[in-house]
Amino acid sequence: MNRRKSLPVRAGTVTIGGNSPVSVQAMTKIATGAVSALLPQARKLQAAGAELIRVSILSEDEVASIPALKRAVSVPVVADIHFRGDLALAAVRAGADKIRINPGNIPRTQLRAILAECRSRRVPIRIGVNSGSVRVRGSVASSMVSCCLDTLKFFEDGGFRSIVISVKSPSVYDTVAACRQIAERCDYPFHLGITEAGRGPVAEAKSAAGIGCLLLEGIGDTIRVSLTAPPEDEVAYGRALLQAVGLRRFFPEIVSCPTCGRTRVDLFSVLGRVERMVRRIAEHHPEASSLTIAVMGCEVNGPGEARQADIGIAGGKGRWALFVKGKVKATYPEKEIVQALENEIVRFLPGVPLRRH
Repeated sequence: MNRRKSLPVRAGTVTIGGNSPVSVQAMTKIATGAVSALLPQARKLQAAGAELIRVSILSEDEVASIPALKRAVSVPVVADIHFRGDLALAAVRAGADKIRINPGNIPRTQLRAILAECRSRRVPIRIGVNSGSVRVRGSVASSMVSCCLDTLKFFEDGGFRSIVISVKSPSVYDTVAACRQIAERCDYPFHLGITEAGRGPVAEAKSAAGIGCLLLEGIGDTIRVSLTAPPEDEVAYGRALLQAVGLRRFFPEIVSCPTCGRTRVDLFSVLGRVERMVRRIAEHHPEASSLTIAVMGCEVNGPGEARQADIGIAGGKGRWALFVKGKVKATYPEKEIVQALENEIVRFLPGVPLRRH
């Protein structure tokens, strides 16, 4: 996949853009001033794989939480600012690695001071345009583009170029259209997301359609999946999305057929056992993330339709076939197939200890 060329922007220990991998961001969902609850959530996000953690800043008291948060996690901390430029200044001075400002609700007089402070401390800024904060003239997408490009020119005229861009809307169409237009007119890195997506299958589909579409076109340098859900779910979904489009590899890929009338085995039970076994191996052996493992319910789907898998199993007539690179190696009764599959995974990964089931 050919990614759009973008300028590298350093936020703490993470580089956004350039040749760096597309990173996964998360945002805490607890009042930033509630430190006793905030820090455990932030640690949980980092453990889940968040590579940057953003917090909302509504007051001076919440700014005061930034040093404690930075001590609690090793990933960069991003301060999210609306309305009050003075809080952006305070957050930068408190140690925020990056700030996000919404140009739709912070006046230019305050932005000048923010640019000066961030320039002196080498702190990048995300110009985070949301459709709900722009004055719409014409289409929503064109209004977001105008707001973003106008703010971008203001930053550049002020000599500030450590910039990340985002334009978000609850509409997949408007978000994609706006990002495409801006990507053609600058080389700053993009933060992607669909804002106010909601929850459940519809929200997940909107994020997959919007973020995934742009990533497949080579646009995007960091992502945040916005869901009305626990924040660690957003991280898991973001990681899965990057793996699905082929940009990152975080865990072994397990492919399985949807089942149909040809299925004569308990595929759901076997798949569950395989998932638990693979998860256990992957937790301790990151090199297992390169594997693709197939679990198929009949001779039609496996090994023929699953020959792209490194290793796989296919059930039928009371027995399961174990295949490697599309070729059947042996057959086993159902009670033995998961152990046989693990044995084969161990052969692919020298040094992984075998555990009997």
